[in-house]
Amino acid sequence: MVMLPLSDPSLGSVFRNISDVMSVAPAVMSTIDPNHNYQLVFQDSASVRSTAVNAYTNVTNTQTIHALVGEYSSRVTLGLALAANPRKLWHCGVASAVDFDSKVDFPNFFRVAANDNQQGPVVAQFVYSMGWRAVNVFAVADPYGQSLSTTFAIAAVNLGINLYTQQQYQPGMTQFGVYLDAIQASGSKIVLFMGFPGDFKLIIQQAKLHGMLGPDWVWFGTSTMAMYLDTLSADSDKSNAQGMLFSFIREDRTGPQFQTLQSLYQTQFPTRSTSILAGFSLLYYDCLLALAYGFNKMTALYGDAAVQSHSYSATLADFLVPFNATTGSVAYTAAGSRIADWQIQSIQGTSNRLVYQLWRNGTLDKVADPVFYGGSTTVPVDRPPLAIVYPRWSDSGVLALVIIRVVMMTTMLAGMAYLVVHRQEKQIRQRSMPFLLVISFGCILILGAELILIGPPASPSCHASSILLTFGFELVIGSAVAKTYRLFKIFDNARIAKGGLQTSTLFHQIAAVLGVQGILFIIWVAAFPVWPELVTTRASIYYRCTPTNATGHWAIIGLSFAFNGLLLLAVCFLAYKTRNVDSSYRETHWILYTAQNVFVCSVVIIPLSFIDMESFTTTAYAIRAVAVIFAVAFAYMALVGRLIVGLWVDKRAAGVGKPEGSSPVGMFHNKQSTAALQPLTSGATTTTVGGSTTVMSTPTATGFELAGQFPVLRRGSGLGLVNRFLQTWTATVVYANLARGIISLTPPAVKPVSKAGTKIMSTVAGSSPALDHQAETAGKALGAAMPLLVHLGTGASWVVQMNNADEVALWAQHLKVVASSITTGATSSGATSSQGAGTTSQATAAAAATGPSRPTAGSTVLAGSLRPPAKA
Repeated sequence: MVMLPLSDPSLGSVFRNISDVMSVAPAVMSTIDPNHNYQLVFQDSASVRSTAVNAYTNVTNTQTIHALVGEYSSRVTLGLALAANPRKLWHCGVASAVDFDSKVDFPNFFRVAANDNQQGPVVAQFVYSMGWRAVNVFAVADPYGQSLSTTFAIAAVNLGINLYTQQQYQPGMTQFGVYLDAIQASGSKIVLFMGFPGDFKLIIQQAKLHGMLGPDWVWFGTSTMAMYLDTLSADSDKSNAQGMLFSFIREDRTGPQFQTLQSLYQTQFPTRSTSILAGFSLLYYDCLLALAYGFNKMTALYGDAAVQSHSYSATLADFLVPFNATTGSVAYTAAGSRIADWQIQSIQGTSNRLVYQLWRNGTLDKVADPVFYGGSTTVPVDRPPLAIVYPRWSDSGVLALVIIRVVMMTTMLAGMAYLVVHRQEKQIRQRSMPFLLVISFGCILILGAELILIGPPASPSCHASSILLTFGFELVIGSAVAKTYRLFKIFDNARIAKGGLQTSTLFHQIAAVLGVQGILFIIWVAAFPVWPELVTTRASIYYRCTPTNATGHWAIIGLSFAFNGLLLLAVCFLAYKTRNVDSSYRETHWILYTAQNVFVCSVVIIPLSFIDMESFTTTAYAIRAVAVIFAVAFAYMALVGRLIVGLWVDKRAAGVGKPEGSSPVGMFHNKQSTAALQPLTSGATTTTVGGSTTVMSTPTATGFELAGQFPVLRRGSGLGLVNRFLQTWTATVVYANLARGIISLTPPAVKPVSKAGTKIMSTVAGSSPALDHQAETAGKALGAAMPLLVHLGTGASWVVQMNNADEVALWAQHLKVVASSITTGATSSGATSSQGAGTTSQATAAAAATGPSRPTAGSTVLAGSLRPPAKA
C-alpha cells in the first residue's frame, strides 16, 4: 500500500505525478525479487493523520498487505506507522523526523531518505561555509519542524552560529506578519525555513510586503522545498521563489536504475516531461526497490510461505539490503535511515539548479554560482555591517559639535582675558571678577568633559569625563550660590551689619563644596571603579562604562546627584529671594533663569547619560551634547557674557573707556534710572547725589515731604509662615510727611512719583504730590502707614534699599530733625537709635520699624538704622 496526499490543496497534483512514476516500479521489483509479483494499492491521506489511519485500516481489513510506503509529512507518517505496528508491516518512508529512529516505537520503519539528525548539521555546515554567523529559523510546529530546528540549533551552537530568532508557526496558519516582524527586527537577513511548500507560498508573499525579499535577503529551505516550484502556477509566486536555496540528499542519476526508470516512464507516458524524475519521486520509487530487495532476502532466509504469512522473526537490520538506487548508493544507519551526501539547489527560472555539493566530511564544493533574487550572484551578508554608534572623530556630526565646543571654549578664554584687562570697571567690580572667572572656567570644564568620550575610550575616560563635568557644574552653580548668598545676607536683613562676606570667605565655601564632591569621587575611583566596555549587539557596536561593583557605584552616583541637586535648589531659592535687589547689583534673576534652564536640560541629559539604548545610542549622544552646549551657553551668557557684551558695546559707542558709574546698555542692560529731586521750596540749594539732582535744604520738622520709589522688603511679625518664606523685594513708594510725623509705604501708581530716588516737596495746604499718588493708587493693594510719634508694638519692619550713601544721609538728616523734636521719656526694649549697629551692605538700606512693645507714656521711638554703608 502506498499512502500519498493525493488531494492535498497544494501538493495533490505533484503527488499524483509521483504515483505515476511509482506505477512503473512493479516490473523492476519483480526482476529484483523473482519469487514474487507486486501490486501497488494507492491511498489518499489528504495530508490528514486521521484520514490516513482510516484509509489504512479499511484496506488492511479487506486485503492482504505485506508492506507500506509513505506518507510524506512526519506528522501524518507518525500516526500511520503506529497504526501499522500491530501487523508488523515493513514500512518505508521519506519523513525525516528523528522520532522514527526509535526502534522501540517503530521497529519496522526505515527510509531511503536521511533523517534530521543528518540534515540539521548539514544545513548548519552549509551556513557556516557561506560565512553566515547570524540566522533566523522559521519552522513548522510539528515533528518535522521541531526535530529539524533542534538538530540544526545544536550543530549551529558548536559552529559559533547565532540564532537571532527561532520562530515556530502552527500547521494551518495563514497569517505570518508577527513572525516576519520579529525576523525583520532581528538584524539578520538569513532565514532558514523548515516547513512545507503550501505554507511557504503564503509566507513569501507576506514577506515581500514587509520588504524582506530582495538581493540582500537569503531564504533557505530544507528537503521539502524540492517540489516547491512544481506547486506554483501564478507568475508572481514563481517570481517570489527566485533565488531560494534548499538542501536535498545528493542525487547521482548516472546509474542503471535511473536509466531503467527513465526508459519505463517514457514508454508509459510518452507525452510527459521527464523533469518529474527528481527529488521525492525518485525517493518513493527507491522505497519500492528497497522493499523488493528486502523481501527477496527474507524469501532466501525463511522461505516463501513464511514471507506470505509474515511468520518469521527477522529484525529491521535483517530485512534491509544496501543497493544502488536511482539516486545513487543506498546504505543504512543502525536505526534504518539512509546515510547520504547532500546537495544545495537554487530555484532559477522554472527549474531547480544544482549549485553546491556538500559531502559528509563537511567539504563544500561549488558547482555553479547561486543566483539570488533579482539576478544577483553576490552572496549576501548575514547582517549589515555593525553600526558604530559611539561618537568618533571621523563622524561629521560629532566633528561639528566639537567645533562648536572649541569655539565656545576659545570665546570664554578670551572673555576671561577681557575681564582681567577691564577689572577696574564698575560693572565688573560690582559683580565680583573672581566669581566671573570661576564661572567661565567651570563652563570650559563642562564643555571639555564631553571631548573625552569621543573615540574608543581609554581606561580612565569614564571617571575623567564625569569628574570634569561635575566639578565644572559645581564651579558654575557654586559661584552662583556664593554671589546670591552674599546679596541675600546683605538685603534680607532688617539691620545693616558692621562686617561683610568677603570674597575669600565665599571661595572657602566653594572649596568646601568641591571638597565634599572630591571625597565622593576618591571613594568612587578607589573602591568602585568604572571601566569602558565594548558592547557588540546584533546591529551595533558601542562602549559603555561598566562598574566593578554596581551597588557601590550607584550609591556614589546617587549621593552626588543628591548633593548637586541640593546645590541647584539652594541657588534657585536664594535667587528667588533676592531677585529685586538694587539694579546695580541685580543679576540674581539671571541666576534664577540659569538654574531653571539647567534643571530643564538635566531632565534630558541625565536619562540619556545612564540608560543604554542600543539603536538610539548615536542619537542619544547628539541630543545630550546639544543639551549640554545649550545649557552652558545660556549659563555663560546669563552670568558672564552679557556683562562683557554690554561693556564692549559701551566702550565702542563712546570710543574710549566707559565713564565711571554708567550702566550696561543694549539687551543686557539692567536699567537703573534716578529721578531728579526737584526743589519745591524757596531757598533750597541743589547738589548732585550719585548722578541725580537732590535738593539739600535746611532741614526743618515742618514744611517738607520726602517721597521716592525703592525696593522694599517686608519683615518681622504679622506674616504667616508661608508668607515669611516667600516675601520678596517689591517696588514701593515710600512717603514721609515730616510735619504730620507720618511714613507710608504704598504700591506704585501707573505713573509713579519717581522711578527711583528721593523727591523733597513743600507741604502746601490742599496739595500733596504724595497724597495725589495715594489717590491714584486708591482701589489697589493697600500699603502700610505708621505715625512717627506713636509707637505701635507690632514687631513689623520694612527694609528699604536706597541708591547711594548720600540719599541715605538725606533721609536720615530729615528724620533726625523729627526725632530731635520729640521728648523721649523712655526707650522701649528692642529699639535702637539711628547710630545703632546693623549689617554692612554693598547697597544702601534704610529701615523704619515699630518695636515689639509699647513705650512709656509721652515717649516715642524711631527704630532702625539709616547710617551710610562702610563700603560702596
